[in-house]
Amino acid sequence: MNRQGITRICWFSSCAVYGDAPMPRDETTTPQPNNFYGASKLAGERVFQEWVAGDANRSALIIRPTITFGPGNVANMYSLIRQIASGRFFLAGSATNYKSLSYVENLIDATIHLWARDTSGFQLFNFVEKPDLTSTEISIAIAAALGKKSPGPRLPLGLVLALAIPFDLLTAVTGKDLGISSMRVKKLFVWNTRFEAEKLRATGFHSPVSVREGLRRMVEWWLKEGRSQKPVWRQPPGPST
Repeated sequence: MNRQGITRICWFSSCAVYGDAPMPRDETTTPQPNNFYGASKLAGERVFQEWVAGDANRSALIIRPTITFGPGNVANMYSLIRQIASGRFFLAGSATNYKSLSYVENLIDATIHLWARDTSGFQLFNFVEKPDLTSTEISIAIAAALGKKSPGPRLPLGLVLALAIPFDLLTAVTGKDLGISSMRVKKLFVWNTRFEAEKLRATGFHSPVSVREGLRRMVEWWLKEGRSQKPVWRQPPGPST
C-alpha cells in the first residue's frame, strides 16, 4: 500500500475478536479472543492501527461482522440447513441462547454506506443484524423455508451431551471430524454469541433484508443448487505451522 501510494483501506475483521469478553460486546469492549482465528483478526486490526498512526493522511475502516451467511456460503449455516432438511435434526434443551448473525447482502450495503462517509483516521464498526434470534427461532425459520412444520424433536440437553461423549472420544483417537461433539452441542444450543451494533445504526444504516428473509433466500438457493455441495471449514493454522 505504501509503495502504491494507497492511503485508505477497508478491512474485514470479525466479532470473534471478543472471545470471552463479557456482554454487551460493542466497539468499546476490550477484546479477549479465545481461538487462533479471533487472535489473528485482532492482530490484523493492530497492524492497521499502527499504519494509520504513522501518517495523518492514512485512514482505515475496520468492520467486524459476526457469523455471515447467504447464498453461496457452505459453512456454518449451510450445515444447519442440511441437517434440518435431512430430518435427523433435533433441538437440545430450551435452545433459547441468542445467535447474532450477518446476512451477506446487508454486510455489503453497510460497507458501501460506511465507505461513503468520512473515514478519516482509524474507525471501527461491528456489523450485526438486529433483532438477534435464538437458536430455536433460527431453526424454526429454516424449517419453515424448507416447508417443514418443525425443525425436529426437542431432547433434554443432558441426554444429548451424554450421547456426544463417545463421538468426542472417537474424534480424540482418530482425529476425524465425525460431525457431532459436545462442543458443537454447547455452541449451538447453550452459548450466546451476541454482539451489539448501535454505533453502525447511529450512522443511519439499517439492514434492508431481515434475518428471517435472509434465511429464506439462503434456503431457496440451497434447494435449487446448493444441496450438492459440501461444507467447507476454514481455520487458520496453529502457532507451530
